[in-house]
Amino acid sequence: PEGNARKCTFCLHRLEQGLLPACVTTCIGAANYFGDINDPNSLVAKMVAQPNAIRLKEEMGTEPSVYYLV
Repeated sequence: PEGNARKCTFCLHRLEQGLLPACVTTCIGAANYFGDINDPNSLVAKMVAQPNAIRLKEEMGTEPSVYYLV
């Protein structure tokens, strides 16, 4: 519905079909990555292990799932 803010679900409906989230497949700059952070061999796990990976407002106890590489 219009005017209704929602939290990102990483396109769960797409994940259930074995597809990547829409933001990953449509990002012109190839700046979005998605994967299993619990798999130490995955690209995503290796990327967030770097010192330049941050999560916003982590100190608020919200346990964000999105990481930013700065």
